Amino acid sequence: MRKTREIGIVIVLSLVLLLSGCSERRKAVQKYRSLGITELQKENYEAAIDAFRHAMDYYGTAHQDKEEADILSYLAEAEYRAGKYEEALEHYEQLLRKGGRKAAYLDLACAAAVKAGKGMEGALPYYEEAEKKGGDRELHLETLYLLAESARSGGAAGELETVRAAYEKLYPSAKEDSRFLLHYGDLLVSVKKWDEAFAMYEAGETLTAADAAQQAVFRQREAICQEYRGEYADALRRFTALLESGQGNREEIEHEIAFLKTRAEGSDG
Repeated sequence: MRKTREIGIVIVLSLVLLLSGCSERRKAVQKYRSLGITELQKENYEAAIDAFRHAMDYYGTAHQDKEEADILSYLAEAEYRAGKYEEALEHYEQLLRKGGRKAAYLDLACAAAVKAGKGMEGALPYYEEAEKKGGDRELHLETLYLLAESARSGGAAGELETVRAAYEKLYPSAKEDSRFLLHYGDLLVSVKKWDEAFAMYEAGETLTAADAAQQAVFRQREAICQEYRGEYADALRRFTALLESGQGNREEIEHEIAFLKTRAEGSDG
């Protein structure tokens, strides 16, 4: 009877020590998680990465799945902001494996893949999977803008057409978004669809009627479109009106006006 009671006491003490150890680990996880978030908000990304990695180290034996995904997500964000795109992509991949194929993780993985130089082949599958799942609209659009930037810098016709199709698919639900119209118009300029690009810029100008600075951005794009279309006199008129309004980049506008005067005069002759 005494021996049985002693064994019971040992078991209880062992459980107390185990629970105490888990409690200490949890406190450490919370401490480093909070520190990481604070450093992230201060834009001290390296310090944030270090803190989140410490949290993950302590987490190792704590078995808190939701908290692990939370910390991993913060770590990937800090790495992305620090320009450590390969590491961020690796951790977004971990989140996709452990936390499910969530649209947000897919869009973030796509952005990291673009920034890590994986090209359209390495980034597009994440975007396309996220597209099927829905998710956060603004995040998805930001991912599309990054894909478009990558395609435009590469200049490959196939990639540009792939991204153009993605814009076309989103257009019905995003046509009242001036930022979307600006990005879409820029892509259309890259594929030499001047008329379509001009229409996007016109629509954007209408949507930004209450913001003179934003309207100037669209008006300058319209003038550039007219220049590309060979409508030099009209482009000159538009740039001149912009200069007189005091909106836009004065140096760029003056440069365009000087160029267009030679073209407009030549076309008149």
